[in-house]
Amino acid sequence: MNRIDPWMQIVSGLRGRTRFVAQPNPIPAARGKRERCGSMTTAMANAVSIRRIEWQTTCTILVSWSDSTLGRFEDQTWRAGFARTSGICGLTGVPVRRGDAVFRPLQKGGVLPRNALDMIRADTLRAPQNSLETGH
Repeated sequence: MNRIDPWMQIVSGLRGRTRFVAQPNPIPAARGKRERCGSMTTAMANAVSIRRIEWQTTCTILVSWSDSTLGRFEDQTWRAGFARTSGICGLTGVPVRRGDAVFRPLQKGGVLPRNALDMIRADTLRAPQNSLETGH
């Protein structure tokens, strides 16, 4: 049964859309991961506020950020990798090309985070210093 999701109605209103379409809620498990990602938007392109970035290991960072539509996230783990698609760096607003070295939110337990499509260009972050890598 389709119904209008109240949260999506609010978010659509904030984004200036006036027409609301009934959508199934929640996303059926039969839909593929790629299809679910296609319906997501990048949070960081929508006025996100990154408050802190901290190196966790040489290939992971902890990002604390907030967005008026997605909420507040403290110490979200992001992993180094390569951009699968073109996009925008959430930290600098610089374009990201497919194949660029980036950090992306870590997927845990098969669950995509709300900001799964966001990226931070790796070249915008300073490499961790030895004291951070060793924990001293």
